[in-house]
Amino acid sequence: MNNELFKFLAQMATLVPAFLIALSFHEFAHALVATLLGDNTAKKSGRLTLNPLAHIDPMGLLCLAVFYVGWAKPVPFNQNNFKRPKLYSILTALAGPIANFILAVFCFALVRFFPIYIFPLAFAKSFVQIIETTAYINVMLGVFNLLPIPPLDGGHLITTFLQSRYPRFVFWLYQYSMFILIFLIFFPITRNWLFQLIILTYTFLRNLVF
Repeated sequence: MNNELFKFLAQMATLVPAFLIALSFHEFAHALVATLLGDNTAKKSGRLTLNPLAHIDPMGLLCLAVFYVGWAKPVPFNQNNFKRPKLYSILTALAGPIANFILAVFCFALVRFFPIYIFPLAFAKSFVQIIETTAYINVMLGVFNLLPIPPLDGGHLITTFLQSRYPRFVFWLYQYSMFILIFLIFFPITRNWLFQLIILTYTFLRNLVF
């Protein structure tokens, strides 16, 4: 029992910092792009920051620890402040996942090009493990947020495209989105499908560097 607890704590010691880094860049990217495109809602809400405390969702952090899938608090933005509401909303929504994918590629590049061979073997192994975990968390967060379910980024994309033509469907999607997410995370088949999608994306981005 003590060994299992030790393994869990050691895993969380790597997983949680990686998640905090990933979610900070993810949400900061949303806030930055929205601000640059003319909407200060996120900035006024204190979300234009890399401080993870401004972005943590307790339930998302808990799900990360238990199911290895987590999320942050959505960054608010008001598309009415955009000169081109649909286009700028899409760019704002995509900014977070793109930031995560870029950070993951940076992690892979660090593993490949950083001269870890000059350090002791134990340090080199730990370094690679931490960086690869950070890459995985970034890929996970990017892929998960692209799912077309509110309030995830993919849900914003669906809303932008369908709100005017299918408002009842969008309302239904928002009304039952939490149940859909719970089903996706807890149901073995859908959870396995999600992990396969994350691994495919992880492998693709890794192959861009290696």
